[in-house]
Amino acid sequence: MRILLLCHGLPPDSQGGVEQHVHGLAAALVAQGHHVHVYARATLPELPQGERAPTRPGNPAVTRVAYRWQGVDSLAAMYDCRPMDQALAAFLRDRQAAGERFDLAHVHHLTGMGTDSVAVLADAGIPVALTLHDYWLFCPRGQMFHKDEQLCSTAEPGRCGACLQATFPWWLTEANRTAHVATLHERARAVLARARALVVPSARAIEPFVALGVPRDRFQVVENGVDTTALNHLPLPAAGPGPLRLGYFGTVMPSKGLHVLLDAVLELPPGLVTLDIHGNAVPYHGDQTYLLRCLQRLRPGAGVRYHGPYGLDQLPQLYGSIDVLAAPALWQEAYGLTVREALAAGRPVLVSRIGGLQDAVADGAQGYVLPPGDVPAWRAAIERLARDRALVLRLAAAAKPRARPFAAMAQDLLAIYQGIAAQT
Repeated sequence: MRILLLCHGLPPDSQGGVEQHVHGLAAALVAQGHHVHVYARATLPELPQGERAPTRPGNPAVTRVAYRWQGVDSLAAMYDCRPMDQALAAFLRDRQAAGERFDLAHVHHLTGMGTDSVAVLADAGIPVALTLHDYWLFCPRGQMFHKDEQLCSTAEPGRCGACLQATFPWWLTEANRTAHVATLHERARAVLARARALVVPSARAIEPFVALGVPRDRFQVVENGVDTTALNHLPLPAAGPGPLRLGYFGTVMPSKGLHVLLDAVLELPPGLVTLDIHGNAVPYHGDQTYLLRCLQRLRPGAGVRYHGPYGLDQLPQLYGSIDVLAAPALWQEAYGLTVREALAAGRPVLVSRIGGLQDAVADGAQGYVLPPGDVPAWRAAIERLARDRALVLRLAAAAKPRARPFAAMAQDLLAIYQGIAAQT
């Protein structure tokens, strides 16, 4: 098949979980004999917005297009990216003129791509599969995590309006916020309707979309994969002596719950545990203080180190440097890439009982599933592992078979691709 993958970024320019997912999917599809072209947003400061960099030839081929959110002057403009719509239409015309006709497009995230991209593809006669990695289509904060750091179970217009007004006070007022939320939700329903197939990495991500008015039977669950080849060869954690080496991987932001983990670690006796934090600290809807607030919790000798961002090529080294991974998320994370990577590396995991994270492990078999935000419960679980290294090794031995390779994920997606392509 000739497959077009669309994403809001791609390594090495962007290292988020969705971008890594698309990178791995492209490689897996190529390995199974398909032709792949990845079309991705990039900053590209040397180019005007909407202009494409030269396509990197090969399989997969890669085309990057410049977009930097310049001129975004309203909530609607976050979703209506006219330069990107025009760029995608021109790209499709050019590829068709060059004899490259896509059997389908698989869209992964539309931040900075423009939600009308789905209509551009459909109008060009290309069937679209859309994977919903989060809730950005109807929640501009992406995670259904309220400004007061409380979880949202549904997108209720009044609650959304108050949250978004506080997040974007230069655009929204008490008088206009409800109308803007209604327009936003209607746009989301229209985009979802144009896609031929809707994919989620966990069934737990379906409910908010059903509450929005999308029929439940439109969704198909395909669990994401990870690069098991790069991680399976790692030896199991050391049996001791020394402190338990705990790791946190991922973006440093309030919804990921790093502060919960820090509070739990700081309640433990000195020297029992070390914590290494790997991930990019980004402004969280204008708030740039979260990392500082986390680090201000620390005291001398706490055994906590912040290392900053990391690249895909560093994953084996980084997972090899820890004994246990902690993912203390507070939002309904649809999947949890780092948790599955840790399992592939033979590392037990501690995860929140929330969203798709809780499906990663059988509680007590490859790690523990803990109440989100419950510091005493997290402290107790960490201390138990720190004092029983034989238990760590038993959990680690059961972890690797739990990880799902990219190839298996690609095979499941191909069945969906073939189904929607056959409808054309």
